[in-house]
Amino acid sequence: MKKMRLLSLALTLVLCLTACGGPGSGSAAASNTPANEGEPTFTMDPAGYPVLPEKKTFSILAATSIPEGPGAWETPNEIPYFINMEEHTNIHFEWETITHTNFAERFSTLLAADDLPDVVLKAYGLSDSELVTQGTNGMFVNIEPYLEEYAPDFYAYCVENDLLKYLRMGGGIWSFPYIFDSESIQMSKIYFNADWLEAVGKEMPVTLDEYLDVFRAFRDNDANGNGDPTDEIPLGLCDSENFINIFAGAYGLMNRGTSNTYIDADPSDSSGNTLRFWRGDDTMKDLLKMYKQYWDEGLISHNLYDADYYILFDNLHHEDKHGAHAAWVTVSGQGMIDKFIAPDAPPIGPAGQTWAYISGKVAQKPGLIITKECGDPAAMVAWANYNYTQQGAYDYFLGIEGESYIIDEEGHTRLTDLIENNPDGMTVDQAILRYSLYPLGHNPSLATDETFKGGETYWTSLEGTERFHAYKPETVWEAVPLSVEQAQVISSCKGDLQAVIAEYEGKFVTGVLDIDKGWEEYQEKLDAAGRQEYLKAYQEAYDAMG
Repeated sequence: MKKMRLLSLALTLVLCLTACGGPGSGSAAASNTPANEGEPTFTMDPAGYPVLPEKKTFSILAATSIPEGPGAWETPNEIPYFINMEEHTNIHFEWETITHTNFAERFSTLLAADDLPDVVLKAYGLSDSELVTQGTNGMFVNIEPYLEEYAPDFYAYCVENDLLKYLRMGGGIWSFPYIFDSESIQMSKIYFNADWLEAVGKEMPVTLDEYLDVFRAFRDNDANGNGDPTDEIPLGLCDSENFINIFAGAYGLMNRGTSNTYIDADPSDSSGNTLRFWRGDDTMKDLLKMYKQYWDEGLISHNLYDADYYILFDNLHHEDKHGAHAAWVTVSGQGMIDKFIAPDAPPIGPAGQTWAYISGKVAQKPGLIITKECGDPAAMVAWANYNYTQQGAYDYFLGIEGESYIIDEEGHTRLTDLIENNPDGMTVDQAILRYSLYPLGHNPSLATDETFKGGETYWTSLEGTERFHAYKPETVWEAVPLSVEQAQVISSCKGDLQAVIAEYEGKFVTGVLDIDKGWEEYQEKLDAAGRQEYLKAYQEAYDAMG
């Protein structure tokens, strides 16, 4: 496994600022210097905690799963991580927790009423467009002026990995992001059911023709051995996008990874600096024809476009109905955990053997937002910085050593049976909620092979990453940072483009509309939905990075 990155904890100097104001608006953001000066409000201890002289309360809104069953908390102040942080820092939180499905509506209401809390944690689904718009409108604090002094671990990591230019939008950095410090977490893989391969007498496929041959064998030979030769789904897709993402690289599409929706580098420009709307490229016709063949031959589920398909997918997986998949359900379900294995390499297709199903390091930008209401933004910046230290990431994701996780003799972490085989029958996500808010992402911390214990860092994924590493794109883009104007254009076009793509690709795959005959109509619909404006805004944003 990849060794945990050791981040600097050299924070022994006394740090100072006042308890009022902040650089979230006006000249402070423009000049890139903190707006507040005055008496010190906290010091830093050698372990990296900002220590306030007396307890101070900050209001906080968090999108999170809500625990159920024995030991469920009333507020996250009962979680060991937040207990520890309060004991060390004197920072106390007054919570409003809300489920991720209701977060957007609640957050919009608070914005409209100008009634924001001091801090927003795990701002689920908040787009880059809204982040930069509300930041430049003065609703959020620009944390960039504080970083080098008050968040040195976070700052050093971003400098080392050249991330600041991707976080900076509209002249500021408006949040602490969720960072994937692990290629295994960044990279999705395809996994084959090893038992099914053995049952049908097939080896791991390499070419697209071999993939087709294996999937047909799964379909035709009662591969799961339950006596019903008709219930196998050879390729289990977790959603309608999954097929495209799995095979895009084999067709030379999505050649800069997944972080910029529908955008990659135009292969006609050898410099790699001209952007392409790859989802409408003519090469997509060939990929969609392959997709349709899988549909026509019954190699994928015909319930794929149902609104509640994700529930069916999970149930089918746990019933041993899938021959392959590219999701994270590998780690759930009795008897399923070690069954799915990644091949030695991604499939060879018309454009070669690139595996493009990989994101950048910055998973989501809005992990922790400090709003204009916060009376001590520098203290909150220093508080957040601890999450980007080695021990801080352990504390945030894993809980209490010896109770919720252990470190083995080789220095690797693993969850205890209290979490993985909970005696009260809770799922891993429900059990870990007693110790961490990490489920559902948007965490202001570093997810590594050692701190994040989901399917992405299970041994099957780690081995798959080693095998696929040599085939990832030469360059994997982070999400391109946007100005307010660019963000508004992209936001206004994105929904319409998604609707057109979903409609026409669905019709193409299911045979409602012939791909060749309907292709020109599809192109016209994409342009009417704003494809050119969308691409132009991305190109301007990309060029502005220099």
